[in-house]
Amino acid sequence: MRTRWRLVGGAVTVTDGLVLRPVRPWTGAVHALLTHLREQGLECVPEPVGVRDDVEAVTYLEGDCGGDAMPHQWSTEGLESAARLLRRVHDATRTFEPPARVEWAFPPVPGADVVCHGDPAPWNFVWRDGEAVGLIDWDHASPGPAMDDVAYLADTFAPFRPDEVAADDHGFPAPPDRAARVRELLAAYGASGVGFVDRVVERQQKTVERVLWLADQGIEPWASWVRQGLLEDLRARATWTREHRHLVE
Repeated sequence: MRTRWRLVGGAVTVTDGLVLRPVRPWTGAVHALLTHLREQGLECVPEPVGVRDDVEAVTYLEGDCGGDAMPHQWSTEGLESAARLLRRVHDATRTFEPPARVEWAFPPVPGADVVCHGDPAPWNFVWRDGEAVGLIDWDHASPGPAMDDVAYLADTFAPFRPDEVAADDHGFPAPPDRAARVRELLAAYGASGVGFVDRVVERQQKTVERVLWLADQGIEPWASWVRQGLLEDLRARATWTREHRHLVE
């Protein structure tokens, strides 16, 4: 008899080399995408194992992630490694053919040329020895323009945040040179910086819309986050970027 996969406290659980997560409406789409990426030789993404009842399982990638990821991304080398990894993933998605009637977390957007990860922040990369070697947590994946992901990457890696947030939440030991970090990130990815700050503002606004989209459907934890005031924090990020362009371009 097969073992039942159980979530501890209903939350994401790591056990026996597997990451167990609640099944979402988009789980089938994400598993198909991850299978494609693994078939393209990308071992930097989890391998889908399957679904049992209301729990999905993917393989666990060894390394630092979450809060432990922060020190790795302070350096130019760490920043550039994340940008290069994202570019490899994007390029491999271009040949992905999703199953019929597939459901993503968000509707596809005009100008889609890749399947975006949707949340390529430092804590969703896996790090070893200061280098980004994996990309996890694919709940927000959906077809979109590659530059949406690049803008989100810059938003969270530069970061487009006040100095106190860069220190307290992102752990920077000193105020970062955001403009230099944006240039390094774009060069490593292979993208142009023309109009890029405006692109980041657009992506920050889209984050607000997407969180609200999930919350309005009652999907957790986004519904709880909205009740706790997350939207106000997200809207404030775009306001900060508009008012501090001189720091980021």
